[in-house]
Amino acid sequence: MSPLRKIFTLKNKESKKENSKVNIEEDVKSIKLTFFESGYGSSKQAEGDSRIFKACLENVYMDYKGKCRENENLQKELKAPYINEKGRVETELKKRKTALGLLEESIINVEQKIISLRNDMVEVRRVPEKFGLDVDKKPKAQFYLGLAVLIPITFYLLVFYMSASFSAFFKNFDTDELSAAIFDGNALTKAIRDGWLEGVFVATIPFAFMGLGYLVHMFLKHKSWLSYVKVTLLFAITFIFDAILAYQIENKIYEIQKTPDSPAFDLYIAFSSVEFWGIIFAGFVVYIIWGLVFDFIMKEYENFDKIKTFISGKRDDIKNSELNISKLIQKINPIKEEIVGLEGKIVDLQRTIDGFVFSNKHYLTYHAEYVKGWFLAIADNFDSLKRREELLSSCQEEELKHLKEHDIDNEDYEGRLYKVVN
Repeated sequence: MSPLRKIFTLKNKESKKENSKVNIEEDVKSIKLTFFESGYGSSKQAEGDSRIFKACLENVYMDYKGKCRENENLQKELKAPYINEKGRVETELKKRKTALGLLEESIINVEQKIISLRNDMVEVRRVPEKFGLDVDKKPKAQFYLGLAVLIPITFYLLVFYMSASFSAFFKNFDTDELSAAIFDGNALTKAIRDGWLEGVFVATIPFAFMGLGYLVHMFLKHKSWLSYVKVTLLFAITFIFDAILAYQIENKIYEIQKTPDSPAFDLYIAFSSVEFWGIIFAGFVVYIIWGLVFDFIMKEYENFDKIKTFISGKRDDIKNSELNISKLIQKINPIKEEIVGLEGKIVDLQRTIDGFVFSNKHYLTYHAEYVKGWFLAIADNFDSLKRREELLSSCQEEELKHLKEHDIDNEDYEGRLYKVVN
């Protein structure tokens, strides 16, 4: 065992026996003194030779490096920042993995939701009640059959009300035939010829009745006494308007047929006329039939529309869910990158912890004492100033080379890391 190793061994044994701070400080002072004495003695024995000085410095460095590795207390102290850093990084890694797990779980839940939505889109056509849809299960044929009935009735009402309104308000009768009085194939053309206001009136008046029919349908959607009252009022208004048309037409026919002895036309004469009621029922009864067929068709269409609206809503939910998955994936990728980086950092820190830390500051303290002893021996044992300066200069160069070679010329960091290489 070299003298330097004996120094470390001796002082380590003594430091194990003494645990107080005062004793540790005394041990450091004792070691520094021993290094000084060792440097002084070695320099005196080697007569300050720089080549021997280089070998001695290397010996001091390697001995200290070995003892530094074996000093568990010192290594524990030097590795404490890396152990703490590893704990902090592990905590961050745990947080990232927890966040990643939550995001992945969210993606799984959204994907399951999309599957459920698609199943609902298929199932709603078979069992609409399962999804709270009050849908009539009648075949679609009834809808199309009703539509086939409604279209010709609509054309009939258009022709009837345009002809009847033109006959009642604008036409000058030259015949007493009821059919010619009501149905005039050129009613719209004649009304336009008389003026654009007459044309607009005759062309749009049928849509007023159809609008009343639409209101009847809307009121019947809400089953309440107020709705039935409104429907009754609408039918009454339609009947009154039809009665006005019939009265006007019947009045014009009566004027053609009357004699000098005929009384003036009044409500009694109108109500007692078969033609009067024929005009009303030709319009009003067909209007009621149109309204009932229209209400039926709209209810059938609403059955289709409920399912269509339900499916459309599910499609929107699927699109939103897929967009949500894209956003979650965008969040996941950076977290995965962070996890890889943190795991790599933990591996690197563990390699440091499994290795050892060379204490630059501690070594430089003892190194300085050894060099000081070496240089002092040169100063004390050589009278020649020139020889002394030559030895000091050459030894100083060797010291700088030694420090740079081992990368310990910087005192800004605590220690140099020696990691375990896998």
